[in-house]
Amino acid sequence: MHLSRTDKRYMHGVSQFITDAKAHAGNGNPVFCPCKDCKNHRNFRQIESIRSHLITRGFMPNYTIWTMHGEVGVNVLQENDDDVDMPDVAIHDADEEPGVNTEPMATVNNVFRNTLADDTEDNDGISQLLRNVETGCLSERQLRKLEKMRQDGKTPLYRNCPMSKLEADIMLLEFKSTNGLSDKGFDQLLGIIRKMLPEKNELPEKTYLAKQMICPIGLEVEKIHACSNDCILYRGEKYKDLDKCPKCEAPRYKEGPSDEGTKTRGGPIKVVWYFPIAPRVHRLFACAKSAKLLRWHGEERKKDTMMRHPADGHDWRTVNTMFYKDIGGEVRHLWFALSTDGMNPFDQVRSNHSTWPVTLCIYNLPPWVCMKRSYIQMPLLIQGPRQPRNDIDVFLEPVIDELVEMFEKGVPDVWDEYKKEHVTIKGVLIATITDLPGRGSLSGEKTKGYTGCVECLDDTDAVNLPNNSKIVYMGHRRFLPKDHPYRRNRKDFNGTIEKRLAPKYRDGPAIL
Repeated sequence: MHLSRTDKRYMHGVSQFITDAKAHAGNGNPVFCPCKDCKNHRNFRQIESIRSHLITRGFMPNYTIWTMHGEVGVNVLQENDDDVDMPDVAIHDADEEPGVNTEPMATVNNVFRNTLADDTEDNDGISQLLRNVETGCLSERQLRKLEKMRQDGKTPLYRNCPMSKLEADIMLLEFKSTNGLSDKGFDQLLGIIRKMLPEKNELPEKTYLAKQMICPIGLEVEKIHACSNDCILYRGEKYKDLDKCPKCEAPRYKEGPSDEGTKTRGGPIKVVWYFPIAPRVHRLFACAKSAKLLRWHGEERKKDTMMRHPADGHDWRTVNTMFYKDIGGEVRHLWFALSTDGMNPFDQVRSNHSTWPVTLCIYNLPPWVCMKRSYIQMPLLIQGPRQPRNDIDVFLEPVIDELVEMFEKGVPDVWDEYKKEHVTIKGVLIATITDLPGRGSLSGEKTKGYTGCVECLDDTDAVNLPNNSKIVYMGHRRFLPKDHPYRRNRKDFNGTIEKRLAPKYRDGPAIL
């Protein structure tokens, strides 16, 4: 139990313990976590969370007979004394007698005794960061990187320096991101700072090493190949293995350099960057501060006759009523608004390139927070050079599929750090935020030409101005009250009296 947690024997012992504990609990039942922080007070249905805790934190002291995990015996727990020397006890195999040492081993110091700070210190931002990250670190490789990151968090930048190696690295990378510094420029900055510091310092030499130091913080990114004519995405069993588009027969890959008369395959012609939503939901609730803010719309919002928040609106109440069995009664379910628009990230003067980011803002949050950049997710980035227009629905497939799954099944086993419990989080797409051309692309509606009004549709009153070939819409007076003087004003408008009423509301099927 008290070998180094990088030792293969320890990893094998943890796996054997997990197997035995799960078998005793029964399928689907939660298992108590015996790490030195949880101390059997918290249980998990997701068994990998317990594996993560045992590898990164170690077993609680003096828990040598597993009374909470199937063994019978007397066990004395000193829950409030983390500094007690741990006895030499080995994790036993399933066929061996419980509680008996099978091989002598020296007790070694806990790898994480010297972490960034004790877990009770909530004011330590770096410590809180690592605790938040730990929730998503499930693979053995990720856990090893997280352990190295913890060690970097305690290693001083140089001798007697009050700042740790990790803290300096994060501050410099934040400076790089905030000021748009290139990798080459950042390499030069690191070189200059290294010369200013004492010779034996721990500052990374290159940008690559600086990013590798914080790699456990990163979240999953998926690169999906796309047809160059925006016909399909090469994903799913139907398309993922194809080398050309089945609709337009455009090649999937570029042609590489010729080698002895044969052509080699280059990289993909077009790529879409997809950032899954579920891991980011886990990360949001892993932070107690964010988890509390996500409850604001249901618990702290002022509820009166005023329209202060989207939750006060008719659409929100309608959706909540229609699907109360699915989403009602749980304030932690996420309400999303999707937004997209084209931009040119390279040269704002030119207009021959259009990259389309797709973002999600969360309406659970207070109004002064939900539009902050740190709380806006970007699940999709559609590379240029052309704008996708009506074919944007092809690129939105992975986002819509995940949102549908979030609504129907939810994201399971999300750890709520604020309430200290696991919960299934569902998601609702309540609104979209676009300009009029973006609305045309996103919904497929016609927003240009003689029938370009999204309210009047085929009954649009449009006039083509002959001098500049522009189409203007002159039927806006029909939305005014019946007795409004503008309805009878011929001179200032198109020379007619407006007698028509506003068009009736039409829902999706009627519009189609």
